This record gives sequence, structure tokens and C-alpha cells, in this order.
Amino acid sequence: MRPLSAFYYIKENKVRAAILIVLFLCTVFLFIAGNYISSLHYFWSKGEEYDAKICMIGADPTDEGLQEFTSYLEDLQADEKLIVLERSARGFAGLNWKGTMGVEMGNDSMVFNTPEDLKRAFAHLGIDCDLSAVGDRNVVMSTALAAQYGLQVGDRVDYSLNDDIHGAYTLAALTEDNSYTVFYVVRDDENLARANVFSNEMSGRELREYLENKAAGRKVNVNGLMADMNSEQFAAYNYMFLLCILILSVIHAVTVNTVLTGHYIKRTYEFGIYRALGMTRGRIFRKCAGEIVTMDLIGIVIGMVLSFLYAFLMNELYYIPKGQYLPYYSALGIAAVVLSNLLVVIPSVITKGCAMMKADVTEF
Repeated sequence: MRPLSAFYYIKENKVRAAILIVLFLCTVFLFIAGNYISSLHYFWSKGEEYDAKICMIGADPTDEGLQEFTSYLEDLQADEKLIVLERSARGFAGLNWKGTMGVEMGNDSMVFNTPEDLKRAFAHLGIDCDLSAVGDRNVVMSTALAAQYGLQVGDRVDYSLNDDIHGAYTLAALTEDNSYTVFYVVRDDENLARANVFSNEMSGRELREYLENKAAGRKVNVNGLMADMNSEQFAAYNYMFLLCILILSVIHAVTVNTVLTGHYIKRTYEFGIYRALGMTRGRIFRKCAGEIVTMDLIGIVIGMVLSFLYAFLMNELYYIPKGQYLPYYSALGIAAVVLSNLLVVIPSVITKGCAMMKADVTEF
């Protein structure tokens, strides 16, 4: 191993290098924290996917609105691009749930008039589930949501689980789709002032724009995208977390720089000799950068392995049995590690590299 390589210093100064590696490893704790923040949104993601594929429309609660909704519905049913499943005008509550951070969240629901309508919707959504036992006044939910309430197939779902649930229903089937969406089947032939609409050609924003254009000024309600509403609500958590990252990273950068300063002060004579032997300033700077970045990367790799192990053990032993889940990775967690490391490593490389470039053997 060449004496001027970054690994040579680490190999010959194992204890000092280990201290710095542990300090760099600490930034990976922000990766875990980012995953916890993202876990709040994890079980909404499937609900958002379903919402994008199936849009609920409803009548304006006036006599004129009901008349216009009827004509609007006829137009939609005659449109070959659309599939319309009528449903009751009454809303049905979902079930609240607790995430890995202990925060209680609300949830959404979808309502269908018949088991056949539910089967058509599940086929469109790509949910694989045995619905042969589903009938009127039944609900279907995921095993994760059922685990939160200790429910099994055949159990009663009523106001004891959520004050907003009106009436009593029976849990008829469980899905493995990792969502907290509650699917109701409730027969209602008289109050059909809402409908679920989907298309094999369109989804998401395109579907909603198409339905709004079909309304042509009539007083009907076309639901917006759940993802848009959620992004606004979860943005506050993300901004607060990023602010915490900035504050913690600055503190951590000061700590790392303090330790590095102690290491490199003792090596000033070493770098003075390098300069006396003809090593360029640029080569000295790259050597310092190589050492710091190498220790940082070693810390990140070890930290990532530990974070994945932590997520695996917590999920298998604690979260999944409770109907919760900690993501193994998330965009927010990755962003936290990258941002923190940039704020810690870049100043360290610049300050130490510039200091060692000025080392002069004649000063000793």
C-alpha cells in the first residue's frame, strides 16, 4: 500500500480513524429518522394509488344539483371510455391508525353498492383477494389495518372502532395490499347521488380533468386527488425535519472539524516534508480530501448496514405484528444523509486541505 494513499493513513492510525468513522457514521442516524418521518405516508401511498385510478363524483346537495347529476351520470354511462359504479350518497368513515411514531392518522374509504361492483373495482385496482364471501353490509380491509384493531374475518366493525362509523358491518375478507383503505359494500337503491368512475385509458389528473370537462358547467362534485391534499399536509413534517437536519449538521460539522483539527495539527510536519520533497499543493489537498472522504464512505456503509438491520428487526419483531411498518429506505432519508454529509465533509475537506497545503518544514 502506497504511503501517500488514503488507506495507508487509516491502516496505520486505526484508533484515530475509527473515531472519525464513528463520527461520520452518526449522520446515518438521520437516514433512520427520515424513514420514520416517511413512514407516516407509507400506508397512504396505496390509498393514493387507488384514488388516482377511481374517482368519486357526487351531486350538489340541492334539487337542481340532483337533477343535473342525473343527466351528468347518463352522459358518463354512455361514454365508452368510462366505467361507472353507482353508490349511496352517504359517506362512510375509514378507520384511524397509528404509525411507527405514535401519531394517529385518519384514513379513507371506498363504498360500493354490490359485491360485483367491488370485484370490478378490485380487478381495476389490481388487488388480489378472495371476495366470494363478501355480501351486503360487509367491509374488506388489509391485514395490516386489521392487526391495528385486533380484527379477524367475521368480526364486527362499528362505532366502537370509530365514532364516525354509523351502523354495524362485518369484516368479510382481508387483503395483503399494505393499505389502510376500508372498502364497504352497502346496498342502497334509493339514494344513489354518488358514483365511482374509472377508465382503462385514463387515471389520476387526466381522468379528473376529463370528468370535469364532461360536467360542462353542471353542479356536480368531482373529487380532487388525494395525493395533492396529502402532499400539503405532509409537507410541514418534511420542512421541519429538513430544518432539524440543517441545525444538527452544523453542530455535527463543528464536532467533526474539532476532532480533525487535532489530528491534522499533529501531522503538519508530515505535510511540510511532503512539500519539501516537491509534492504540489494540489496533491496535498487531494490526499487530505481522500482520507476524509474515505473515512466518511466507510462510516456511511457501516451505518447503512446497521440501519437496514435495525429496520428488519423492528419490523419483524414489533411493527408488522402491530400492523405498522418502518420503510427500509426513503427519499427523505437519503436526502438527509446526503445533505448532512455535504455539510460536514465539504467544510472539513476545505479547511484541512487548505491548512496542510500551507505546511512548511522550515517552521520546525
